[in-house]
This record gives sequence, structure tokens and C-alpha cells, in this order.
Amino acid sequence: MWKKSLLALLVVSPLAFSQVEKSKKSPLVTFNESEVTEKITLAKSQWQHEANKTALLLQQQRESFWALEYLLNGAVKQQSLSASTISLAQGLIERLNGYPLQQDAEWALLKAKIGLNQATESDISAFLQKYPDSIYQSRLTQLPFEQLYQQQAYPALLAYSKKVSPESLQNQCRVLGANYQLLAEKMEINPELAQANNEKPQTDFVMTDLLNQFEKLWLITPNLPSECVNLEAYWKDNGGKTDVNIRLKAVNLFEKNAKEALQALNSDNPALNGWLANVVELFNQPQTLPKFIENTEVNPQSQQVAKLAFAKWLKTLLEEGKPGFELLETWATKLELDAPTLNNWKISYLNHLFDGVSPEFVEWRDSQIEALKADNLTERRIRMALWQQTDTAKWLDLLSNEGKQKLEWRYWTAKNESNLEKRKSIFKEMVGERGFYPMLAAQQLGELYQPPSVAVIELTPEEKATLPQLDRIAELIALKRHAQAKNEWVNLIKSLPQNQQLSVILYAYQKQWYALAVEGTIQAKAFDYLFLRLPDAYADWFKIALKDKPISKTFAQAIARQESAWNVEVKSHANAMGLMQLLPTTAEKTAKENGLPFNGENDLFQPFNNIMLGTTHLAELNQRYPNNRMLIAAAYNAGAGRVDQWLARSANKLDFDVFVASIPYYETRGYVQNVLAYDYYYQILQKEDTPKMFLTSEWDRKY
Repeated sequence: MWKKSLLALLVVSPLAFSQVEKSKKSPLVTFNESEVTEKITLAKSQWQHEANKTALLLQQQRESFWALEYLLNGAVKQQSLSASTISLAQGLIERLNGYPLQQDAEWALLKAKIGLNQATESDISAFLQKYPDSIYQSRLTQLPFEQLYQQQAYPALLAYSKKVSPESLQNQCRVLGANYQLLAEKMEINPELAQANNEKPQTDFVMTDLLNQFEKLWLITPNLPSECVNLEAYWKDNGGKTDVNIRLKAVNLFEKNAKEALQALNSDNPALNGWLANVVELFNQPQTLPKFIENTEVNPQSQQVAKLAFAKWLKTLLEEGKPGFELLETWATKLELDAPTLNNWKISYLNHLFDGVSPEFVEWRDSQIEALKADNLTERRIRMALWQQTDTAKWLDLLSNEGKQKLEWRYWTAKNESNLEKRKSIFKEMVGERGFYPMLAAQQLGELYQPPSVAVIELTPEEKATLPQLDRIAELIALKRHAQAKNEWVNLIKSLPQNQQLSVILYAYQKQWYALAVEGTIQAKAFDYLFLRLPDAYADWFKIALKDKPISKTFAQAIARQESAWNVEVKSHANAMGLMQLLPTTAEKTAKENGLPFNGENDLFQPFNNIMLGTTHLAELNQRYPNNRMLIAAAYNAGAGRVDQWLARSANKLDFDVFVASIPYYETRGYVQNVLAYDYYYQILQKEDTPKMFLTSEWDRKY
């Protein structure tokens, strides 16, 4: 009869382990096949029962958590946290023992108490003791500044500030203000009496140090809170608001774009008020920079204001300008600027006028590029030479040593190399690195590019047990609180050594926390760990959405990865939304023209809807640029209209690599390179039979 030993059960039943312990001194127990099957079935049943109990408990606790939030939100909204409400809240919290967000539940009650001025010191200290590593620790440790200041317990406040640094501007002023009040009492300062008798206020070494601290804060702060009012008045009475300090503050406000505070800044000195008026005019109208420089007195603050305004002034100029730096040199002489500042102005000025076409300007521009030797100008000139199909060797040689080491310029240096062996040698060195240009180097060698591959050690159960943050993150994701989960995740990653960072990122990858895995690789600078950087996210939905579309799954995923890093809730400054960063107007138009549903902006934060519309838009672009991922990606980023302009400029004369390098927009150029590299990496990671770096339809055509 077929038999198995008890060892066969060790992997399926915790009960079996206890049986092994008890039978150490007994003969080996064996079971027939039906007995083994029965025990396995029993073990599975027990495991399933425990799993169901755990899931049920989690759901019950989740519902209690939601009920608590609803209860407390209502109380805060009504500005009333009664004893009965607190009792109900505490009852709900008691049901959350072991729940991953138990800390958040207790914080919600404490925060409600704080907001309604019902929190006691014991409430706060109890929370801090129970959760010493809480993400709310910083917020709580800042509360005593307000409480002690309101109680006018100034000695206690100063003592506390020596243990905990004040973070907010208001708390900094509370500490300074408390210090001033104590010193004023000690020195018997009476500002009103001193002013009435036309006496200079008293001061001593400690007070002088306090005034210096305040002055530093005053210089960099647009608007100070009321807690600093008395100290500010005393500082002014002691002659702190000097002409130099006013000018220094004006510079800081100009740099911070603090328009209202800059306009409100004033002096008792009419001449200084005139200077301030000119600064405000320059802030509002950058084109008045020539007037400002002509009329201003020479001082370090006028120099700084002119430097800050220069970039804004450049934007007011037409891009077709006359050659020559005479105006800039005149300004530099008038303001007594140093040579590096003038040099930077020349570089910026030349960059602004760069595309001028008159022969006189072109000759002057090229001579200045050679003289200035600034890599940003030289690189732009190389790109121009590429699309104009003129010699690049001269400009490549002009790059700094650091610039010459960039993969892009190593590639073009190799292409210029007439010695075949030297050319191959450069390309072979490049293919050992990561990115778009190593792919191009492999293409030139006729080889298949193999990006670096690095293994990661998995997180052990013992290590996971020491990281309760992972359970918190899991629950936050389950509750779709992605922003909070991300904050928790970033804090966790930053707290770990790199080897453990990678194991934790692998854990996120295995849990299909796509956005967090990618964010983790960014935080850990783990750029060679491609499988962690490029998870096979939403694979089924991409397959469904791409059915009968001429777009590959890996290309669509590469677009989504570049657009959002798999963050389903991301929203750009331009109002692009979701995984594939669609504008609502584009989404609505795409949906309408393709008979797809679209019910408004919120649809774009739903992964399936976003993928459905994003891949449909890619298919639309494919109709315009058939089977050409490079042009489709460029159009997805910059718009098809601009791509058509670039194609018209190049007039079917450029090779694939030249066209990519000559894309005028820095963002779009990098976007295209990343998408094509990601697509290829995805093909390798998803084990496609014949990964393709570049399609024949892309590589062989002229642009």
C-alpha cells in the first residue's frame, strides 16, 4: 500500500509541527494515502477558517474606523465634541486593537480635541508615549509652543524650545516674543516712556543677541505674525530698520515673488522710498530694467535686484536680436558687476537669441559660443548642426571634459570617428550602460542591447515583523488613500539602509503597489533595478483596451510609466490627469470620436477608464504616424502640431537618431528617449520572443 510519512504534512498544517515535537522519542508515524488526504483537507479547512475569521475581523474594524471618522468629522464641523461623543469614539477605538490604522484612529480623536481646545497635556503625552515614532510626532511636539505662549508661561516656553526647535514661523515668533518679554521685565524696559522722553531704549548683550536673531527673521519674511509685534517695535526703536536692511529685505522679497510685501515696504528716507518704488516698478514691468540700471545708485542690493530681474527682462525681448554684448557690458560697468555675472548674462542673452538667422548674427553667435565655452550653448549648437547636417566635430570638441562624458555626446563622437575600430570601441563601452544611447550604440553594432540586470534579496518574515508600516500602507491603499500611503512609504524608505530599502521595494512590487515600487526606486536611487522600476502594471486592462489596436502593450505601458510613474491620482500643472496623463478636453474629444463613455474629470482617476481613453488616443496618433513610436510619443507629449512643424523643418533629410537628438524641446526629447527605452525594457521583462529596440518603419525612414 502507498504510504507517506508525517513529513509530508509539515508544509500544510501548523498542527503537524506540534505532533512532530511530541513524537520525537516515538517511532516514525506513517499514514496511508486516504489518511494523508484527509489530514491535508482538514488542514486546508482550518487554514481557510482562520483566513475567513481574519478577513471578517479586518472588515469589521475597517467599518468601525469609518464610523469613527464620520463621528469625529461631524463633531468638528459642528464645533462640538461632547462627553457622549468622546465616549462613543473611545468605544469604537477599543474595537480597533491590532488594526493597522489604530494609531490614525487615536490621532483622529486627539486632533479633534486639539482643534476644539479640549486636549489635555496628558492626552498628548499619552499619545507620544504610545507612538514614539509616529508621523504625527512633529505636529504634536509643536503644540506646547502655542499653549505655553497663550498661558504666558514664558520661562517654561523657553525651556521647552531648548529641547524642541520651533518649526513654524509663528512658533519661532512665540519663542522670540517670550524671550523679549522676559528680558524687558528684567531690564524694566518701557518703550512708550522712552519714546515720550526721546530716550534710546536700553539694551544689553543678551538683548542684542535677541535683536540679531529677530533681524535675520525680519529680513527673509514677507509678513511676520502678531507674536513678533512688540519685539519688532523695540528693534525699530533701537535703529534696526536701517536703509541697508530695508534694501536687503527688498531683494529677498523680489526673489520670493512677494509682491504685496514688496509694495508695502517703506522707509522714512525719501530717497530710499524712491529706490523702492523703482524696484516695485521693475518687479511689475521687467522691461524697465534699462531704466532701473540707468537711474539706480550702485550698491550690492541694486546689483542683486538687477541680477534677479535679468531673466525676466530677457523674456520681453524679441528672439531676433542684433549681435553684440555692448548693452550688457555697459550695464556691468555701471553696476560694477564681476566678470562671472557678466559672463552668465552673455550666455543667457545668447541662448535667448540663439535661433536668429541673419548671416551677421550667425557669425557672431558662433564666435561667441567658441569664446564662452558654455556647455549649454555648445550642446544647443551641436543639435543645430545635426538637423542642419553640418559638421558637428568642431562643437563636440568644444565641450568640457564633463560634457564629453555624457552618453549622448559619446555616441555622436563615435559616429564622427572615421577609424572603424575606434568607433566600435566607443559603442562597445556604451552598451554596458543603461539608457537610450546605449540602445543606439547596440543598433550601430548590429547587436541586441542587454541592459544591466540586478537581483534583490527578499524581505524575510522576521524583517517584515519589524516593519508595521507595511501593514499601515496596505490598509491605506485598500481605503484608496494613496497620498497618505505614499507619505508613509517615503518616510519608511528614508529610514532604512539601502540593502533593506531594496527588499522593501521588492515587497511592494510583489504586492502590486506599482506607484510605490517606482517611488521607492527613485528614493533609493536604484536605477539599475529595472524590474522594480517597470512593473507589469494593469496588464489585463491594457490587453483589453488594446484589443484590435495597432499599439503594443509594452509601448502603451511605457507611455503610462513615463507619464505618471503609475500614480493613479497624479495631476499635472497643465491639468493632465491619471495614469496616462490625459487632459479632460483630449479625453472628451477622444471618447466622443470613438463612441466611448466619458462622464467628466473624475473618470480619469479610474485606472481602467484612463487606460481605455489613453490607448485610444495612442491609436489615433498611430493613424497620423503609422507604426512609428518615436513620432507618436513626441506627439503625445508635445502635440501633433509641433511634431508636424519639426518634420517640415527637417524635410525628409534626417536619420532617426539625428531627428531625436534635434527635437527642440528638452522635455519632449527626454520623453521620447525614455519611452523607447522603457518599451524595450518592458519587452525583455515580459519575455517577448524577439524584443525590438527600434522598428524597421522607424529606423529606415527619413524624417
